[in-house]
Amino acid sequence: MTAQEDEILISLQTSLRNTLSTFGAHSPQYRSIKLLVDEYAANHALSQLSLSSAPPRQEQAQSNGRYGSGGDADMSG
Repeated sequence: MTAQEDEILISLQTSLRNTLSTFGAHSPQYRSIKLLVDEYAANHALSQLSLSSAPPRQEQAQSNGRYGSGGDADMSG
């Protein structure tokens, strides 16, 4: 997380604690801020994911070099 993202999360969490102390866990105010904190954390987690479907290049190169086309095998047995 960047410093700005850390500050935003700290601010949201502080607001959540204050709202809990003032209004209680079942209040609309608390639930609204809790939703904001949860959404912020989820969006951050999603932004850190990589959904690339391409295999790593190194593995692909190794398997091609190892198995090739099969033309080097000695079948004269």
